Amino acid sequence: MASRRNFLKTLAATAAGFTGITTVLPGCAGAIATYRTEAKNGVVRIQRAEVPELEMPNGVINVRAGNFPEPIILRNLPEHGIVAVSSMCTHRGCELRALPNSLQCPCHGSEYDEFGQILNGPATKPLRRFEVEETEQAVLIKLS
Repeated sequence: MASRRNFLKTLAATAAGFTGITTVLPGCAGAIATYRTEAKNGVVRIQRAEVPELEMPNGVINVRAGNFPEPIILRNLPEHGIVAVSSMCTHRGCELRALPNSLQCPCHGSEYDEFGQILNGPATKPLRRFEVEETEQAVLIKLS
């Protein structure tokens, strides 16, 4: 029987092997920056200076407003500007993974394009899309 000390050493060594995995696997959801904030008067305000990812073409971030029930994916699409969609699958409510050109459900395989339209089921409804207003200093997501 292994001692607690040996178990913890093994656990620490295993965890150390995973350090830097977001760098090695940039296409995985874990590598996407998360912006945490609160919505005020139905609007999430994101300071551009705090999210350099959105200044890059196809840059993507995950937004979590503590007082809003669902995470939001923001993506800078070169010919459309910043697009905001819910990152909750409409099939069973699993949180989606952002891929380079789509969003994918890890639970049942549904896939959506950057605008939230269904590419592959079993989902039958598109993702909720949010209106975005861009200013020089901020990106505003209107939650209504």
